[in-house]
Amino acid sequence: MDVSRSPHTRRARQAGASRDRAARLIARSATAQPRLRGEPAPSTPPYAAQPSLSHGILAVFGEVRSLLLPTAVALQRGEVEDLLALDPDHRVRWRTRPISLGISSEVLNGVDCALAAPSHPAVRAIGTVARRGVVVGGRVLQSSARCTVVRSAHDKRQGWDHYLARAGVLEVIAKVSDATSARLTEGFLATRGGPTLDLESITAGLVNDIGMRRLGRAPLRAGTTRLRWAARIGDVDSPRVSFRLLDDVVRAALIVVPSEPELMDAQRFCEDLAVHDWLLTVLTDAIERADLAGPASPEATEIIAPVLQHLAHLWLPEAHTPPELRGLWTQLQADAALTAEWRNSVAHLRNRVMMAMWSATRPNRIGYEV
Repeated sequence: MDVSRSPHTRRARQAGASRDRAARLIARSATAQPRLRGEPAPSTPPYAAQPSLSHGILAVFGEVRSLLLPTAVALQRGEVEDLLALDPDHRVRWRTRPISLGISSEVLNGVDCALAAPSHPAVRAIGTVARRGVVVGGRVLQSSARCTVVRSAHDKRQGWDHYLARAGVLEVIAKVSDATSARLTEGFLATRGGPTLDLESITAGLVNDIGMRRLGRAPLRAGTTRLRWAARIGDVDSPRVSFRLLDDVVRAALIVVPSEPELMDAQRFCEDLAVHDWLLTVLTDAIERADLAGPASPEATEIIAPVLQHLAHLWLPEAHTPPELRGLWTQLQADAALTAEWRNSVAHLRNRVMMAMWSATRPNRIGYEV
Protein backbone atom coordinates (compact mmCIF):
# COMPACT_ATOMS: atom_id res chain seq x y z
CA MET A 1 0.00 0.00 0.00
CA ASP A 2 1.27 3.45 -0.92
CA VAL A 3 0.95 5.30 2.43
CA SER A 4 1.68 8.64 0.74
CA ARG A 5 -1.73 8.40 -0.95
CA SER A 6 -3.74 7.21 2.02
CA PRO A 7 -6.54 9.48 3.37
CA HIS A 8 -4.85 9.59 6.77
CA THR A 9 -1.58 10.81 5.26
CA ARG A 10 -3.32 13.44 3.14
CA ARG A 11 -5.16 14.77 6.19
CA ALA A 12 -1.92 14.87 8.16
CA ARG A 13 -0.24 16.83 5.39
CA GLN A 14 -3.14 19.24 5.20
CA ALA A 15 -3.03 19.76 8.96
CA GLY A 16 0.71 20.33 8.82
CA ALA A 17 0.30 22.84 6.00
CA SER A 18 -2.31 24.69 8.03
CA ARG A 19 0.01 24.86 11.03
CA ASP A 20 2.85 26.13 8.84
CA ARG A 21 0.59 28.73 7.33
CA ALA A 22 -0.49 29.93 10.77
CA ALA A 23 3.11 30.07 11.96
CA ARG A 24 4.03 32.33 9.05
CA LEU A 25 1.31 34.72 10.15
CA ILE A 26 2.81 35.37 13.59
CA ALA A 27 3.03 39.09 14.27
CA ARG A 28 6.62 39.71 15.19
CA SER A 29 6.00 42.44 17.71
CA ALA A 30 2.77 41.11 19.13
CA THR A 31 4.69 39.89 22.16
CA ALA A 32 5.06 43.51 23.21
CA GLN A 33 1.36 43.63 24.03
CA PRO A 34 0.14 42.68 27.50
CA ARG A 35 -2.04 39.59 27.29
CA LEU A 36 -4.66 38.74 29.88
CA ARG A 37 -4.85 34.99 29.56
CA GLY A 38 -5.32 32.16 27.10
CA GLU A 39 -3.27 31.14 24.09
CA PRO A 40 -0.15 32.95 22.81
CA ALA A 41 -0.13 36.03 20.60
CA PRO A 42 -1.65 35.47 17.19
CA SER A 43 -0.52 35.00 13.66
CA THR A 44 -1.29 37.64 11.07
CA PRO A 45 -0.78 38.02 7.34
CA PRO A 46 1.37 41.00 6.27
CA TYR A 47 -1.53 42.61 4.49
CA ALA A 48 -5.26 42.14 4.60
CA ALA A 49 -8.25 44.13 3.43
CA GLN A 50 -10.29 46.06 5.96
CA PRO A 51 -13.53 44.12 6.52
CA SER A 52 -16.96 45.66 6.60
CA LEU A 53 -17.64 47.18 10.02
CA SER A 54 -21.22 48.20 9.68
CA HIS A 55 -22.01 47.29 13.28
CA GLY A 56 -20.73 48.15 16.72
CA ILE A 57 -17.88 50.59 16.03
CA LEU A 58 -16.89 52.13 19.35
CA ALA A 59 -13.77 54.08 18.38
CA VAL A 60 -10.60 54.10 16.31
CA PHE A 61 -7.28 54.36 18.17
CA GLY A 62 -3.89 55.14 16.70
CA GLU A 63 -0.38 56.47 17.16
CA VAL A 64 1.99 58.18 14.73
CA ARG A 65 5.74 58.35 15.39
CA SER A 66 7.56 60.98 13.29
CA LEU A 67 11.31 61.32 12.79
CA LEU A 68 13.93 62.54 10.33
CA LEU A 69 15.36 60.12 7.79
CA PRO A 70 19.16 59.91 8.14
CA THR A 71 20.04 60.82 4.55
CA ALA A 72 22.12 63.66 3.10
CA VAL A 73 19.52 64.34 0.41
CA ALA A 74 15.80 63.64 0.13
CA LEU A 75 14.91 60.12 -0.97
CA GLN A 76 13.51 59.66 -4.46
CA ARG A 77 10.55 57.46 -5.34
CA GLY A 78 12.51 54.27 -5.98
CA GLU A 79 14.42 54.66 -2.71
CA VAL A 80 11.21 55.27 -0.76
CA GLU A 81 9.61 52.19 -2.31
CA ASP A 82 12.62 50.09 -1.32
CA LEU A 83 12.55 51.49 2.21
CA LEU A 84 8.82 50.82 2.68
CA ALA A 85 8.76 47.39 1.04
CA LEU A 86 7.32 45.68 4.11
CA ASP A 87 5.48 43.18 1.94
CA PRO A 88 6.91 42.34 -1.52
CA ASP A 89 3.47 41.27 -2.73
CA HIS A 90 1.99 44.76 -2.33
CA ARG A 91 3.28 47.97 -3.87
CA VAL A 92 3.94 51.18 -1.99
CA ARG A 93 1.26 53.80 -2.65
CA TRP A 94 2.80 56.97 -4.06
CA ARG A 95 1.77 60.55 -4.66
CA THR A 96 4.09 63.13 -6.22
CA ARG A 97 2.29 66.46 -5.83
CA PRO A 98 2.06 68.88 -4.18
CA ILE A 99 4.70 67.12 -2.10
CA SER A 100 5.79 63.51 -2.36
CA LEU A 101 4.07 60.94 -0.15
CA GLY A 102 4.80 57.21 0.07
CA ILE A 103 2.64 54.81 2.10
CA SER A 104 3.50 51.15 2.66
CA SER A 105 1.10 48.23 2.79
CA GLU A 106 -0.15 47.28 6.24
CA VAL A 107 1.41 44.70 8.54
CA LEU A 108 -0.71 43.29 11.35
CA ASN A 109 0.14 42.71 15.00
CA GLY A 110 -2.03 40.43 17.09
CA VAL A 111 -2.98 41.70 20.54
CA ASP A 112 -4.91 40.38 23.53
CA CYS A 113 -4.91 43.25 25.98
CA ALA A 114 -6.88 45.59 28.20
CA LEU A 115 -8.40 48.93 27.26
CA ALA A 116 -8.51 51.57 29.98
CA ALA A 117 -11.94 52.84 31.01
CA PRO A 118 -11.80 55.67 33.61
CA SER A 119 -13.73 54.92 36.81
CA HIS A 120 -14.56 51.46 35.45
CA PRO A 121 -12.74 48.12 35.23
CA ALA A 122 -10.48 47.69 32.21
CA VAL A 123 -12.10 46.09 29.17
CA ARG A 124 -10.60 43.10 27.44
CA ALA A 125 -9.96 43.49 23.69
CA ILE A 126 -8.64 40.92 21.23
CA GLY A 127 -7.73 41.33 17.58
CA THR A 128 -5.12 42.97 15.38
CA VAL A 129 -3.40 46.34 15.09
CA ALA A 130 -2.49 47.50 11.57
CA ARG A 131 0.78 49.37 11.17
CA ARG A 132 2.30 51.06 8.13
CA GLY A 133 5.22 53.26 7.16
CA VAL A 134 4.88 56.71 5.61
CA VAL A 135 7.57 58.91 4.03
CA VAL A 136 6.80 62.61 3.48
CA GLY A 137 8.85 64.70 1.07
CA GLY A 138 11.59 62.07 1.03
CA ARG A 139 12.69 63.48 4.38
CA VAL A 140 10.35 62.46 7.20
CA LEU A 141 9.54 58.89 8.21
CA GLN A 142 6.33 58.08 10.06
CA SER A 143 5.47 54.82 11.76
CA SER A 144 1.69 54.71 11.99
CA ALA A 145 -0.52 52.22 13.85
CA ARG A 146 -4.30 52.06 14.14
CA CYS A 147 -7.06 49.75 15.32
CA THR A 148 -10.83 49.93 15.10
CA VAL A 149 -12.52 48.94 18.37
CA VAL A 150 -15.87 47.17 17.96
CA ARG A 151 -18.31 45.32 20.15
CA SER A 152 -17.82 41.58 19.78
CA ALA A 153 -20.74 39.57 18.45
CA HIS A 154 -19.65 36.74 20.78
CA ASP A 155 -19.58 36.56 24.56
CA LYS A 156 -16.51 34.29 24.55
CA ARG A 157 -13.05 34.53 23.08
CA GLN A 158 -12.75 33.14 19.54
CA GLY A 159 -9.84 31.41 17.84
CA TRP A 160 -7.17 33.49 16.15
CA ASP A 161 -8.43 32.60 12.68
CA HIS A 162 -11.54 34.64 13.49
CA TYR A 163 -9.54 37.73 14.48
CA LEU A 164 -7.06 37.41 11.60
CA ALA A 165 -9.89 37.74 9.11
CA ARG A 166 -10.62 41.24 10.47
CA ALA A 167 -7.56 43.36 9.75
CA GLY A 168 -6.92 46.17 12.22
CA VAL A 169 -9.95 45.35 14.37
CA LEU A 170 -10.08 44.86 18.15
CA GLU A 171 -13.18 43.14 19.53
CA VAL A 172 -14.35 44.10 22.99
CA ILE A 173 -15.75 41.25 25.07
CA ALA A 174 -17.89 43.18 27.52
CA LYS A 175 -21.27 44.76 27.92
CA VAL A 176 -21.47 47.97 25.93
CA SER A 177 -23.53 51.05 26.76
CA ASP A 178 -24.02 54.41 25.11
CA ALA A 179 -21.17 55.79 27.23
CA THR A 180 -18.64 53.08 26.33
CA SER A 181 -17.26 54.84 23.26
CA ALA A 182 -16.47 58.10 25.07
CA ARG A 183 -15.17 56.22 28.12
CA LEU A 184 -12.72 54.07 26.13
CA THR A 185 -11.57 57.06 24.11
CA GLU A 186 -10.84 59.04 27.26
CA GLY A 187 -9.01 56.09 28.76
CA PHE A 188 -6.80 55.55 25.72
CA LEU A 189 -5.76 59.19 25.42
CA ALA A 190 -5.06 59.48 29.14
CA THR A 191 -3.06 56.27 29.50
CA ARG A 192 0.69 56.71 30.03
CA GLY A 193 2.11 53.19 30.19
CA GLY A 194 0.71 50.32 32.22
CA PRO A 195 -0.79 46.97 31.19
CA THR A 196 -3.06 48.34 28.46
CA LEU A 197 -3.01 48.67 24.68
CA ASP A 198 0.57 49.62 23.82
CA LEU A 199 0.80 51.24 20.38
CA GLU A 200 4.10 52.91 21.32
CA SER A 201 6.00 49.63 21.15
CA ILE A 202 4.30 48.71 17.87
CA THR A 203 5.30 51.96 16.13
CA ALA A 204 8.83 51.68 17.56
CA GLY A 205 9.03 48.12 16.25
CA LEU A 206 8.13 49.22 12.74
CA VAL A 207 10.94 51.80 12.75
CA ASN A 208 13.34 49.02 13.72
CA ASP A 209 11.95 46.77 10.99
CA ILE A 210 12.54 49.44 8.36
CA GLY A 211 16.18 49.56 9.42
CA MET A 212 17.21 53.20 8.91
CA ARG A 213 20.77 52.71 10.13
CA ARG A 214 21.79 51.61 6.65
CA LEU A 215 20.76 54.97 5.16
CA GLY A 216 23.53 57.22 6.45
CA ARG A 217 23.73 60.37 8.53
CA ALA A 218 21.09 63.06 9.01
CA PRO A 219 21.99 66.62 7.89
CA LEU A 220 20.59 68.18 11.07
CA ARG A 221 19.60 67.37 14.62
CA ALA A 222 15.95 66.46 15.03
CA GLY A 223 14.12 64.46 17.68
CA THR A 224 11.14 62.14 17.52
CA THR A 225 7.54 63.03 18.33
CA ARG A 226 4.55 60.77 18.97
CA LEU A 227 0.94 61.65 18.31
CA ARG A 228 -1.57 59.46 20.16
CA TRP A 229 -4.99 59.88 18.61
CA ALA A 230 -8.53 58.61 18.96
CA ALA A 231 -11.59 59.09 16.78
CA ARG A 232 -15.22 58.31 17.46
CA ILE A 233 -18.67 59.06 16.12
CA GLY A 234 -20.51 61.74 18.09
CA ASP A 235 -23.43 64.11 18.00
CA VAL A 236 -21.81 66.74 15.76
CA ASP A 237 -22.81 68.32 12.47
CA SER A 238 -19.25 68.32 11.11
CA PRO A 239 -15.91 66.79 12.19
CA ARG A 240 -14.28 68.35 15.25
CA VAL A 241 -10.72 68.08 16.57
CA SER A 242 -9.02 68.71 19.91
CA PHE A 243 -5.20 68.79 19.94
CA ARG A 244 -2.82 69.24 22.86
CA LEU A 245 0.84 68.77 23.79
CA LEU A 246 1.32 66.37 26.70
CA ASP A 247 5.09 66.87 26.98
CA ASP A 248 8.11 67.55 24.75
CA VAL A 249 7.54 64.32 22.80
CA VAL A 250 3.93 63.12 23.15
CA ARG A 251 0.82 64.81 21.78
CA ALA A 252 -2.84 63.81 21.90
CA ALA A 253 -5.65 64.40 19.43
CA LEU A 254 -9.36 63.59 19.65
CA ILE A 255 -11.46 63.60 16.50
CA VAL A 256 -15.25 63.44 16.69
CA VAL A 257 -17.11 62.86 13.42
CA PRO A 258 -20.79 62.52 12.47
CA SER A 259 -20.54 59.28 10.48
CA GLU A 260 -18.44 56.20 9.75
CA PRO A 261 -16.82 57.32 6.45
CA GLU A 262 -15.05 60.22 8.18
CA LEU A 263 -14.02 57.84 10.95
CA MET A 264 -12.11 55.69 8.50
CA ASP A 265 -10.23 58.79 7.19
CA ALA A 266 -8.98 59.83 10.63
CA GLN A 267 -5.64 58.01 10.35
CA ARG A 268 -4.56 59.94 7.24
CA PHE A 269 -5.51 63.27 8.85
CA CYS A 270 -3.57 62.38 12.01
CA GLU A 271 -0.49 61.43 9.98
CA ASP A 272 -0.72 64.83 8.29
CA LEU A 273 -1.16 66.58 11.64
CA ALA A 274 1.74 64.64 13.17
CA VAL A 275 4.26 65.59 10.48
CA HIS A 276 3.39 69.29 10.76
CA ASP A 277 3.62 69.21 14.54
CA TRP A 278 7.01 67.51 14.15
CA LEU A 279 8.17 70.26 11.76
CA LEU A 280 7.19 72.95 14.26
CA THR A 281 8.92 71.06 17.06
CA VAL A 282 12.18 70.78 15.11
CA LEU A 283 12.03 74.47 14.14
CA THR A 284 11.41 75.58 17.73
CA ASP A 285 14.30 73.44 18.97
CA ALA A 286 16.61 74.95 16.35
CA ILE A 287 15.70 78.48 17.44
CA GLU A 288 16.40 77.64 21.09
CA ARG A 289 19.78 76.09 20.29
CA ALA A 290 20.70 79.00 18.03
CA ASP A 291 19.87 81.45 20.85
CA LEU A 292 22.26 79.58 23.14
CA ALA A 293 24.98 79.71 20.49
CA GLY A 294 24.74 83.49 20.38
CA PRO A 295 23.16 85.99 17.99
CA ALA A 296 24.74 86.17 14.52
CA SER A 297 27.38 83.63 15.50
CA PRO A 298 28.75 81.07 12.99
CA GLU A 299 27.57 78.30 15.31
CA ALA A 300 24.01 79.64 15.21
CA THR A 301 24.08 79.77 11.42
CA GLU A 302 25.25 76.16 11.27
CA ILE A 303 22.17 75.18 13.30
CA ILE A 304 19.69 77.30 11.35
CA ALA A 305 20.80 76.83 7.74
CA PRO A 306 20.16 73.05 7.49
CA VAL A 307 16.65 73.48 8.88
CA LEU A 308 15.81 76.05 6.21
CA GLN A 309 17.44 74.04 3.46
CA HIS A 310 15.90 70.63 4.19
CA LEU A 311 12.59 71.27 5.96
CA ALA A 312 11.16 74.74 5.20
CA HIS A 313 9.42 73.61 1.98
CA LEU A 314 7.60 70.69 3.64
CA TRP A 315 4.92 72.82 5.33
CA LEU A 316 1.72 72.09 3.38
CA PRO A 317 -1.26 71.49 5.69
CA GLU A 318 -4.26 69.80 4.04
CA ALA A 319 -2.15 68.65 1.08
CA HIS A 320 -2.69 64.97 1.86
CA THR A 321 -5.72 65.21 4.15
CA PRO A 322 -8.92 63.54 2.87
CA PRO A 323 -11.39 66.19 1.61
CA GLU A 324 -14.01 65.28 4.22
CA LEU A 325 -11.61 66.18 7.04
CA ARG A 326 -9.89 69.27 5.66
CA GLY A 327 -12.18 71.43 7.74
CA LEU A 328 -10.25 70.20 10.81
CA TRP A 329 -7.27 72.25 9.64
CA THR A 330 -9.46 75.37 9.66
CA GLN A 331 -10.21 74.69 13.33
CA LEU A 332 -6.54 74.12 14.14
CA GLN A 333 -5.50 77.31 12.39
CA ALA A 334 -8.11 79.26 14.34
CA ASP A 335 -7.26 77.70 17.71
CA ALA A 336 -3.49 77.18 17.52
CA ALA A 337 -2.44 79.32 14.52
CA LEU A 338 0.02 76.65 13.42
CA THR A 339 0.71 78.08 9.97
CA ALA A 340 1.15 81.60 11.34
CA GLU A 341 3.68 80.29 13.87
CA TRP A 342 5.54 78.39 11.15
CA ARG A 343 5.75 81.37 8.80
CA ASN A 344 6.89 83.71 11.55
CA SER A 345 9.53 81.25 12.74
CA VAL A 346 10.88 80.59 9.23
CA ALA A 347 11.04 84.34 8.56
CA HIS A 348 12.85 84.82 11.87
CA LEU A 349 15.44 82.18 10.97
CA ARG A 350 16.03 83.66 7.53
CA ASN A 351 16.55 87.10 9.05
CA ARG A 352 19.07 85.65 11.47
CA VAL A 353 21.04 84.09 8.62
CA MET A 354 21.05 87.43 6.77
CA MET A 355 22.23 89.22 9.91
CA ALA A 356 24.98 86.68 10.39
CA MET A 357 26.16 87.25 6.82
CA TRP A 358 26.07 91.02 7.35
CA SER A 359 27.99 90.73 10.63
CA ALA A 360 30.62 88.57 8.96
CA THR A 361 31.37 91.29 6.38
CA ARG A 362 30.98 94.33 8.67
CA PRO A 363 34.55 94.41 10.16
CA ASN A 364 36.02 94.50 6.67
CA ARG A 365 33.81 97.43 5.72
CA ILE A 366 34.76 99.41 8.84
CA GLY A 367 38.46 98.80 8.31
CA TYR A 368 38.40 99.65 4.62
CA GLU A 369 40.10 102.88 3.61
CA VAL A 370 40.14 104.61 0.21
